[in-house]
Amino acid sequence: MLKKCRILLCVLVAFVYCWQLSVPATAAESAREPEVSVQTEKSEYSDGEEIKGTITVNNITENNLQNVTLKFDVPAGYTSKDGKIEDGKWCSTISEVAAGAKTEIAFDFVKLDTSVVPGNKDDVEKKTDVKVDTKVEVDVKQGPKTGDSFPIVKVIVVLAICAGALFFLIKYGKKKDILSAFLALAVVMSFLPVRNVFAAQNQETKLEKKTIEYSKDIVVAGNKTVLKLQLTYYLEKTENKDTESKNTLSYEGYNIKWQDEFNGTELNRDDWNVELHAPKWVNDEWQAYVDSTENIYLKDGKLVIKPIKTVAEDGSVSYTSGRINTQGKHDFTYGLFETRVRVPEGKGYLPAFWLMSSDENLYGQWPRCGEIDAMEVHGSDTKTTYGTIHYGNPHKQTQGTYTLESGSFSDEFHTFAVEWMPGRINWYMDGILYHTANDWYSATEGQGEISYPAPFDQPFYMILNLAVGGSWVGYPDETTDFANQSYEVDYVRVYQKDSYDENVEKPEKNIVFKEPDANGNYITNGDFAVAEDLADDKDWTFLAANGGAGLAEIANNQIAITTSNAGEQDYSIQLVQSNLPMKKGAEYELSFKAWADENRTMKVDISGPDVNYVRYFNDTEVALTTAPQTFKYKFTMGKADDANGRVEFNMGNTASTAGIKITDVTLKKVKEESVEENNKKQMLTDGNFVYNGKFQEGAGRMLYWDIDNKAGADISVTGLSDNRRLKIVVPESATGTVTVSQSDMAMVTGAEYALTYDIQGDAGKSMAVTVKGETTIVALDGSNQKGNTIKFTSESNKNLSFVFSQPGTYYLDNVRIDEDSLIKNGSFNAGFAGYETYADSSASATWVVDSLTENSAADITIKNTGAQDWMIQLKQNNVELIKDQSYRLSFKAKSNMARKIMVAIQKDGSADNDWIPYSGQKIVDLTSDYQTFELEFTMKNETDLKSILSISMGAVDGTQITTQHRICIDDIKLEKIEKPTVAEKPVGEELINNTDNVGNDGISDENKTWGHVTNDNQVTFNGGTSTWDIKDLGEYAYSVQLSKKGIQLEKGCCYELKFTANSTETRKIKYDFMSTSYAWYAGETIELSKDMPKNITFQFKMDEDTDVNTLMTISMGKMDDGETALSTITLSDFSLKKIDALTPTEPTDPSNPTEPEQPDDQKQNLLKNGDFKENATGWSCYIDTEASLADPATKPIISDGKAVYDITSVGTADWNIQLKQEGITLEQGETYTLTFNVKSSVDRTIKVASMDSASAKWYVDGDPNIVLTAGEEKTVSIQLSTGTNPTDTNAYIQVAMGKVGDEELGSHTIELSNFVLTKN
Repeated sequence: MLKKCRILLCVLVAFVYCWQLSVPATAAESAREPEVSVQTEKSEYSDGEEIKGTITVNNITENNLQNVTLKFDVPAGYTSKDGKIEDGKWCSTISEVAAGAKTEIAFDFVKLDTSVVPGNKDDVEKKTDVKVDTKVEVDVKQGPKTGDSFPIVKVIVVLAICAGALFFLIKYGKKKDILSAFLALAVVMSFLPVRNVFAAQNQETKLEKKTIEYSKDIVVAGNKTVLKLQLTYYLEKTENKDTESKNTLSYEGYNIKWQDEFNGTELNRDDWNVELHAPKWVNDEWQAYVDSTENIYLKDGKLVIKPIKTVAEDGSVSYTSGRINTQGKHDFTYGLFETRVRVPEGKGYLPAFWLMSSDENLYGQWPRCGEIDAMEVHGSDTKTTYGTIHYGNPHKQTQGTYTLESGSFSDEFHTFAVEWMPGRINWYMDGILYHTANDWYSATEGQGEISYPAPFDQPFYMILNLAVGGSWVGYPDETTDFANQSYEVDYVRVYQKDSYDENVEKPEKNIVFKEPDANGNYITNGDFAVAEDLADDKDWTFLAANGGAGLAEIANNQIAITTSNAGEQDYSIQLVQSNLPMKKGAEYELSFKAWADENRTMKVDISGPDVNYVRYFNDTEVALTTAPQTFKYKFTMGKADDANGRVEFNMGNTASTAGIKITDVTLKKVKEESVEENNKKQMLTDGNFVYNGKFQEGAGRMLYWDIDNKAGADISVTGLSDNRRLKIVVPESATGTVTVSQSDMAMVTGAEYALTYDIQGDAGKSMAVTVKGETTIVALDGSNQKGNTIKFTSESNKNLSFVFSQPGTYYLDNVRIDEDSLIKNGSFNAGFAGYETYADSSASATWVVDSLTENSAADITIKNTGAQDWMIQLKQNNVELIKDQSYRLSFKAKSNMARKIMVAIQKDGSADNDWIPYSGQKIVDLTSDYQTFELEFTMKNETDLKSILSISMGAVDGTQITTQHRICIDDIKLEKIEKPTVAEKPVGEELINNTDNVGNDGISDENKTWGHVTNDNQVTFNGGTSTWDIKDLGEYAYSVQLSKKGIQLEKGCCYELKFTANSTETRKIKYDFMSTSYAWYAGETIELSKDMPKNITFQFKMDEDTDVNTLMTISMGKMDDGETALSTITLSDFSLKKIDALTPTEPTDPSNPTEPEQPDDQKQNLLKNGDFKENATGWSCYIDTEASLADPATKPIISDGKAVYDITSVGTADWNIQLKQEGITLEQGETYTLTFNVKSSVDRTIKVASMDSASAKWYVDGDPNIVLTAGEEKTVSIQLSTGTNPTDTNAYIQVAMGKVGDEELGSHTIELSNFVLTKN
């Protein structure tokens, strides 16, 4: 019997164990509840005064709130203006508040009308003419309820049968029967959700009722009144596993699309690009991003990005780090992007895993293009991660954080993921959801908003980088450890679903604009009658930041601010009040009374904190005295409506820290906004008068277009892959027409305009275009006919229409009407329409068109210029420049402090980082009075219809300004002019002025025709001599440079340059003549011997068109060939004169026995040092930063008459590694043969080129590609021909050894020798 009992006990224990295994684990219920708050306009009301306010419900839970009911106390003697009163409480209902959403409900209580006789039912019903239905129907899934016994009874019956069977087997059966039964029973029980059945009534109920309470204290008629709010809602419930899935990462439906586990020996360049950037490239970061195996390498199955700190001999400190991306190699639209990393710890570190738009031109440059930051961690706080999106114009961001309760992201590896779907982005840390974003936009201010979910509906690529220092994260200090810290990446994985539904709608916002008090004042507690909490983010708030320290106290109907440290910024000491409603087009008056303990200043403004603190009322300096003064300012709200304007009193970053007192603050609307005026069309900021001309705004992407479809056509907008064109399919059976039109455009009667558009349709068909009432029939040829243009003078008819009447398929796109002028809105009468304003994150500037004190001028207030000239710019895109056309650019400008600005019309380098200034760069000095500046130039480059006008107001000429100042710019014009008639300079006239005078009239003359780039090296000018103490060569030859502009060189004329140069070490320098857009005319590289002054004479012929503004440069930075020594260089005695002809080279004397006459069959080698017996003399050896050699200092090794390149990386283009010789004369109509020997250690292709100095004329006759076989020396023979090109005295030959074609090459060597160039 004891044996049987033991068996029975074992079976029961096993049974219970199997039962527990069958019960799924459940996630703990979240304790989070919605947040509710009540805000009234005032905290104190007189008897009978109207009480207004808002109730905010912020659903911070992960579930939707259903059937929300609000019951709010009404003060005694009051009733609700809307009549929604039940049992003495004001009632309101909301059908649903989505997870993560915020809803505001306005209430308005008025004094109860005592003229109604109590008890008169009819009168009461008349007063409360609103029926309130408080019944809430709850949708509950039909499942087990309390008292439903069937499922439970069934389980008990099954258990009883099983128990009886076991007892029978134990008593009468055999051991093997018992074991078999037990195993069968365990299997059955593993499928029996016993616990789920018991809990069914809770797990299957959809809605659960919850209640929270809130109270608000106010004063009414001198009596404290407590208003209690009861919020009842039904929480949407799901089964436990579903609730858990909402809060944790699920891979269901995802397929792995790409991954890198970093298991190799080096970074896979097929997957990753290595970025190269100089220090302070963005965000004032200190590191240089380099391509070095010391900074980027693989180790133990992980990618390592290592920060390196280098201290030079002179004590200067530099930093390097790594940044890699997948652009052009792995780009994705939507997906799950995941990485597992360990981050470095230390002040100034900012490791990141993030995504950027693959094509910034689609929606515009950052932030309009969008940015998704999957993970950023500050090295000074490695317990917190940030997940962020950036978007919009002005810039906006949405950010979430996750903080570890224990451990840190630098102690161990953690997994970070961002799940990007149409209309929703989720952030996860170790699979835990911590942030969701679904509300964003893509827009350029003044141009319209692209249809949602742009910008997050286009391909993005991934980036991994480690920044060192920056304006957000701070900077390294003595505690920052570089030796033992690195950013380690275990893997990067990308998952995608099979398909995504992009038919999503942007979440709607219920925005409530605050009402003014009875006196029209929008400021709450403006008389400081209530001693409110100044740290609760309600009404008045006192802030101290960026080194600021101080106190604020409300007493005696005033606020007193005392400052102990003024801090680094004007906002370091700040008093603010938010939630001020700002309506576009309305005029406001801000008034306040203020005084100080001693004379001092402060600043006041009204900003938009939700739109990157854009200014609605510009920063205005207020001069305070010890006597109270009342200050009043009127302004017009020129931006879009904003319910959350903010008044700011800024008292930081001032010389005085004297105490300030403020009272009687009012903000009143003195002129209502005009709805008609706000809805009136105007020129867009890109200069277009047509709205949504690219068909990418609004519902169906057809916003602003009126479509009259009498043909029954199928009308839609194509997808992103087709560049989103309006598609019209007119059926064969159509009898009517399709008209696509816009009306009432803001064109000025009598002004000249140009309509342009792209149209595609079936060949042989046509369509009609009507503008200003005149119709043009356009024949179609089946192709995409781009840039169709109709020029017209605007009349009273301001309408545009396209009519399609024939069956077929048509595509319409890029519809524009622009002013028929080269610069749009140069008078700024249309605000900033046609312009783009830019301020780098490290700079600070605000913008407005001032029509009050100026005649509609661009008014730029600058607090910090940043460290580079381009960091603050006023720009206009799409400026049309035609090759060989001459232009005059003019504008007027002033500044309230003496400073420089720079203007240029340049190439748009956003795609290739090539920003050639077609006009040259003109630096002008501003004074407090308007001056008119002119820049005349001829477009020497190819025609560019998308040039950029750029007025740079950053650190021009290297001068950073941190003092607040104001610049005004107006009347910008660009005119076509006849090519100037140039008076010829006489032969022998000195073309360089002020070359030998003393002081400021010398080489650093005040007329600014001399310029210099110092790269922070010490430069002195004295008596016509400049001395350059070069301790930092920079990255390029031009990193250290003396320049002279405004030199006249005439086509076909000859010139002679003379000057003296000396160097304390043997090294090379180079001098060049070029256009201000860097088209090269002539130049040479020379070698200076240590401490041996060299008198340089250089003659050349000007073969290009006459240039009256030629630029001469003397470059002393890092030379392309060989190692460049640090030295002190002196330059003096400059002279440039026009000469009659070039001095001929003396012919060889055949009778001279030391120079025997060459045999007739031996032709002269036109190359210098082709056998490398003079080391690298005559040759330049260029290694781009994209490529690398084993020993970069050698460039290359010259040994035994050979140039040997030990290549570790070929870069990304053939020209990334070059051996080159310049200054070769190739005569018109002649042919030449170039021969040399070459050997490679691997199979590969190299490329031979021969061109003119401007790289515009190609002289190689035949295939320039040379295919090499590993280990075999090859004799190369290439034919050159000048054809009809004129004689070229400065041609070059070049052997390109970078990346040719799609070849993927590792480390290898190339040997080059025996170069010979002979005339055939």
